[in-house]
Amino acid sequence: MLPAVLFGKYSRTYRETYRIMKAHTTLFLLILGASLFSACGLLGPKAPETTAATNLSDSRLQTKFPGYTLTEYQAGEALYQTQCSRCHTLHPASLLVENQWARIIPEMASKANRKAGGEVVTEAGQQAIFRYLYAQGMGLSMDEHSH
Repeated sequence: MLPAVLFGKYSRTYRETYRIMKAHTTLFLLILGASLFSACGLLGPKAPETTAATNLSDSRLQTKFPGYTLTEYQAGEALYQTQCSRCHTLHPASLLVENQWARIIPEMASKANRKAGGEVVTEAGQQAIFRYLYAQGMGLSMDEHSH
């Protein structure tokens, strides 16, 4: 223990302040750790690996993207979930129509790439996200969407 002479009349206040700061730091680190575990899904129920594709053999989907596979679907879904959720909540595919998604995806990819300081969403990645959203139901025309 340090002699009171070193701190004069402030010795008790300093020690109390130090203990309070130490307690708050410990509490902050515990909350931060719990938040990180929670954000990573380690504490809550495990999210499904992939959402069920509506129907990959749907004639409109296969006409638009011949040979579209579950592997391609899952790759697009993973990119959409990991990259798009970095900046905002994920939007349902049906929120926008095909031409709107076709315009927005490259804009958002450009923002994500700038923010990351490198190319995290490539042209192929943009196409994978677009196809995933199409398979999820964004392939509606403007007429179908307005009803």
